[in-house]
Amino acid sequence: MKQLKLILLSVTAGLMLNACSNEAPSNSDASSDTATNTSVDKQVITIGSDMTFPPYEYLDEQGNPGGIDVEIMARVAELNGAITPKWEDTRWANLIPGLKGGKFDVLYSSMYITKERLEQIDMIPYYKTDISLLVRGDSDIEPKGADDLCGETVGSMKGTAFSTQLAEISQKCITQNKAAITINEYENSPQTTQALLSRAVDIQYDDAAVMKEASAKLGDRVKVTSTQEFFPIVGGIGIKKGDTETYKIIEDGIEQMKQSGDLEKILSAHGLTVPSQADIDQTMN
Repeated sequence: MKQLKLILLSVTAGLMLNACSNEAPSNSDASSDTATNTSVDKQVITIGSDMTFPPYEYLDEQGNPGGIDVEIMARVAELNGAITPKWEDTRWANLIPGLKGGKFDVLYSSMYITKERLEQIDMIPYYKTDISLLVRGDSDIEPKGADDLCGETVGSMKGTAFSTQLAEISQKCITQNKAAITINEYENSPQTTQALLSRAVDIQYDDAAVMKEASAKLGDRVKVTSTQEFFPIVGGIGIKKGDTETYKIIEDGIEQMKQSGDLEKILSAHGLTVPSQADIDQTMN
């Protein structure tokens, strides 16, 4: 009887040991799988941007990226599922050299598509905008269009299409026997607005969405007076020439946003539009 008890105890202990042995590897394997799934690294896309250009891109009070372009890029990353954006704030003059030199994978800085830029980098079109004119709230001038700029002191961002456009308008003023435009250039849009407020310039020539944002922020200290069309233009996202992988990632995301209506929704909230195929063809060719 005693021998039978010993046999039964031995069998029971063995079954318990086997049960524990079977359970432990199962938990261990599950933990390992979870760790593997959560530790999968996403591809980091480094984005160069002059983040002084609300509402397109800016740094909030905590230093976090925000704006239209940040929102669009976050959606592109979400749709792709395998990339994560890393924003790098830099000044405008550093953008294209930084992309060409490998410092950035993408330029996302509300950059207008021009022939000169297409010769240096590839660009993915995604929005259409125009120019607006901003003056002080107490200004006695209310320029409506390009002809009203003749003889005025106008501020714009250095190294941008704005300066080139102003130079063209000024030359037209001269050919019409009117006074040339005095053009003062500044490093970024907020500095240009500050120059307007401090009376260093009388008019700010800038992107329509940016001027709308400045007017909303500054209230009756400034006002947008332009009503005429200037240079409707398509803006794009810059990719290094030959980087077809990154180009496809961004292009696919933008196209999906177009199809879903998400892109139009984001842009229209700031008075911007999705460019038509005709707009794109004209710009890219």
